[in-house]
Amino acid sequence: LFYLTIAHDFRSFGASEMLGAGGQKRVPERFLKDWMPPLPPLNKQRRIAAFLDEKTARIDGLIAKKRELLERLAEKRQALITQAVTKGLNPHAPMKPSGIDWLGDIPAHWEKGNLRRFAKMKTGHTPSRSVPDYWINCEIPWFTLADVWQLRDGTRWFLEETAEKISKVGLANSAAELLPKGTVVFSRTASVGYSGIMPVEMATSQDFWNWVCGDKITSEYLLLIFRCMKEKFDAITNGSTHKTIYQGIAAGLEICVPPRDEQEVIAKAVKERATKVDHAKQQVLRSIDLLTEYRSALITAAVTGQIAEDKMN
Repeated sequence: LFYLTIAHDFRSFGASEMLGAGGQKRVPERFLKDWMPPLPPLNKQRRIAAFLDEKTARIDGLIAKKRELLERLAEKRQALITQAVTKGLNPHAPMKPSGIDWLGDIPAHWEKGNLRRFAKMKTGHTPSRSVPDYWINCEIPWFTLADVWQLRDGTRWFLEETAEKISKVGLANSAAELLPKGTVVFSRTASVGYSGIMPVEMATSQDFWNWVCGDKITSEYLLLIFRCMKEKFDAITNGSTHKTIYQGIAAGLEICVPPRDEQEVIAKAVKERATKVDHAKQQVLRSIDLLTEYRSALITAAVTGQIAEDKMN
């Protein structure tokens, strides 16, 4: 009975019979009352169930190993970013203490300082929703928490199209600013610590600290610094009811940066190495999808009599 109810045919039929709309959809009571599945003799039911128990356990074991591999790939990706951003690419470079607890020693020629020495700190705002004129002829990309999904897996460097746009009138009558291409956005509320680079002029909601890079730091390198610090940001907000990176914390961040040309070399190397890891990740995800599809097809075939008895021995 369990395998019948998770078979593809049963679930598809149930979905077609659902009543209601959106998140309120439900299967009517009559669906189960009227359901008359073809049932083989009890001894054959037991054989099918035992066959599926064995096969699905084996498939589930393979999927579990694939998911463990995904975790290791994520750790490898984070480690290569951390290594490059905190130690550089030259393993023989002379080192010096950074004076920053989470960084340890850094290459001796790198510069240390408050983040605001290297980039200007900006924020965003939401034009009043109660003024219709602010939301007419909207053409300015406006990055909000609804767009943070783009940054969650850490593979994108640049922001993509935003869910909403704001108008020039709305921008002029709010505390929002039109920020230049290359600005690094950093989510400070709810989804804390996610970051990306503006590919064009954009504005953001008040849920972000936005950093306009100066001459001593590239957008790509600052992005890597933020991604290197993700665990630190998580620790800062861990246990908080209202997760946020307050202005004092963001403004007080201490970072270490190499010369600009070295930043560009590091960013290029990280992109190349991370791309290889991301490709491996996609292959693993695809194999998980195929195993999941096979598992579902196997169950459906078994409970609908499509597998010969000699194949179940």
